[in-house]
Amino acid sequence: MLRLCFDTDCHDIWRINKEEMGYNVPFETAKKQLEKLLRDPSHRIYVYECDHHVVGYVHACNYDLLYQPPMKNIMGIAVLKDYRRNGIGGLLLLMVEDWASDSGAYGVRLSTGKMREEAHKFYEAWGYECTKEQLNYVKMLED
Repeated sequence: MLRLCFDTDCHDIWRINKEEMGYNVPFETAKKQLEKLLRDPSHRIYVYECDHHVVGYVHACNYDLLYQPPMKNIMGIAVLKDYRRNGIGGLLLLMVEDWASDSGAYGVRLSTGKMREEAHKFYEAWGYECTKEQLNYVKMLED
């Protein structure tokens, strides 16, 4: 079942992020971030629930720039390995696309790791085009 995310979905999303995305953050950090994002109307998190557990999710947010019309940006999308190739990922993409369309957004964008070739094929099958390769830089700030 597709639906908006609830704060009670945190454990399942934390597990998906750890197992499928390789993000090993403390549960309390994930919980705090999820609660914050669920209160922010510029973010949407949709989940796919099966047997009372979230088995996939997509997190998207507004993407506003000075040089193009508004878009939505997919920040993360993942489906547990045992549930892949059942259409769940595509349904999650469609939820973001519907939100984008309903809000007047110009389109939907996402970034993916260069080595995630299976994901690239998935996005291309859903009509997404690779428009450029880029490097991402991060500078961590101390508390």
